[in-house]
Amino acid sequence: MLKIIAGKYKGLKLSLVPSIKTKPTSHLIRKVLFDTIGNLHDMKKVLDLFSGSGACAFEALSRDAQSIYLVDNLWIAYQTMKKNKKKLNLTNMQAQLFYGNAFKILCRFIEQKLIFDLIILDPPYEKYSYITLFKNLDIITTLKSWVVYETFHRNLLPQNIYSFSLIKNKKYGSKKLYFYQKIYV
Repeated sequence: MLKIIAGKYKGLKLSLVPSIKTKPTSHLIRKVLFDTIGNLHDMKKVLDLFSGSGACAFEALSRDAQSIYLVDNLWIAYQTMKKNKKKLNLTNMQAQLFYGNAFKILCRFIEQKLIFDLIILDPPYEKYSYITLFKNLDIITTLKSWVVYETFHRNLLPQNIYSFSLIKNKKYGSKKLYFYQKIYV
């Protein structure tokens, strides 16, 4: 079980995805992520792509994000997200869950002209190209938007990717977090 670390849902337990195909984002990594980003009160929409259990998105909502969007292409992960949403007694206005291919769902968000203030990416390490991901994210972000990319500590991401610039990176154990912000429209 994972626990929400801070905010209005602090201490609530979340179910884990019962699959070896997903890796839960640890307590420490979530703490570092949200301590680095700071106050989420002004963040209207948070997207957790490759969401797994949804722990990062639910943590964001607990810390005052207004709404969260969770995406995963594993049915068992989607079912776990639903279970966790129910545990937290969330409405569809607070948490929207999507099952399917991340790129197809991103295209749907682009068509709907959704804009996200924080995007959390934790893709399967060798399966997705960060270049393709960031190209799609350019359209659904603003100058104040953050993109946080979690990866294996030996995977190196560049200083600049499309309109995003690296603000900082932090390594913890075998994981590394890259924090990007948009620098131009």
